[in-house]
Amino acid sequence: MAIPPTKLTEVFIRDLTCEDKPFVVRDTMIKGLMIAVNKHSKSYKVQRDLWVGQRGRRRKVKTVRHTLGTTLELTLDDARTRAMEVIAQIKQGVDPNAPAVAESRAQMWTVQQMFDEYAEDLRTRECAQRTILDVLAQRDRYLADWNTIPISEITRTMARERHRRISTQHGKAAANSAMRVFKAAYNLALRVVDDVDLLPGNPVQAVTFNRVRSSNRVMMPDELPDWWRRIQELPNPLRRTMHTLGLFSGLRPGKLVSLQRDWLRLDERAISIPKMKSGEPFDLPLSSYMVGLVHEAVGRGDVLYPGSPWLFPTRNTQGQVKATTTWRERTLPGETGHILRHTYRTLAQRVGINKIDARLLLDHKVPGIDGVYIHEKALFDRLLESQEQMTAAILELITPEQ
Repeated sequence: MAIPPTKLTEVFIRDLTCEDKPFVVRDTMIKGLMIAVNKHSKSYKVQRDLWVGQRGRRRKVKTVRHTLGTTLELTLDDARTRAMEVIAQIKQGVDPNAPAVAESRAQMWTVQQMFDEYAEDLRTRECAQRTILDVLAQRDRYLADWNTIPISEITRTMARERHRRISTQHGKAAANSAMRVFKAAYNLALRVVDDVDLLPGNPVQAVTFNRVRSSNRVMMPDELPDWWRRIQELPNPLRRTMHTLGLFSGLRPGKLVSLQRDWLRLDERAISIPKMKSGEPFDLPLSSYMVGLVHEAVGRGDVLYPGSPWLFPTRNTQGQVKATTTWRERTLPGETGHILRHTYRTLAQRVGINKIDARLLLDHKVPGIDGVYIHEKALFDRLLESQEQMTAAILELITPEQ
């Protein structure tokens, strides 16, 4: 079965079936990315030529085909992001299929190699793609001039000076975050190096971290009516619905904006999210009011962005439809985004929702022995009842007294 190159979409991939011989479909957006389909699975792959040598004397070594993962493991957006990373490696003459660097040589890693190894370690542990991209972005933004320096040459004084400089130029929180990421990556090197005497201790141990005020602010109950009024004044009806669902669900904003229509199971009053921050799937219980919000979003999306696979789509500067990536409003920067999740959790405590139920509704890990034996799917009916309680309480708070 031969299918010409096309712009891959989630819907297009979902509808692909293999009844005879395996086949591939190449993506026109990312040159080298393809979807490979057989009777048992659909996998994202990258194929590019590997060249080595200096400019003018380069020679082709081979054609590399590298598997990124199946459609059950990666979304199309994740696959495109990962494909660009792998293609960049291949362009640099690095074979992504080559055996990993020998652990005994960790002391010879440069800072760039150390972060690349750490990113691969995060992928092995099935950490969120956003987390991995953030780690690499912090390296490239704050530590780019260290990239070619062997990690064994990064001194404690250098770490302290860099933390001080980032604090001055980019803020205290950014400095803390950059140093914590470096510390975690360096700890990986310390774990895998065979001869610990060849690698000095973690230089970040010498850093005195800034004291940063917690950003876990919540909206007080008496602030919610005014918040509701201002949300209703937003000109974009789809974003009004998005923020409303954010408050009523407590979803992490990054997951809220990336919700896909394929995940909707409204007849069962759930949104089945295949992978959360924890790396596990999550069924978000929907109250009756929340089901109405989802129907509202679908209807508005059909009018504004027909055929979009996302619940809250938008357009880029070229007019192409994509998933929303901005979850804060310019007019309400401190009252949209993660604060809605904190507010939901605080209201759950105020309403008297069982602590375990409250954690499960937010896809938080249940601590202790309860976390071992409690299974949220077996409690889904009870979680629906708790979600109805939460919705009723929020509606009562946001409705001004008559």
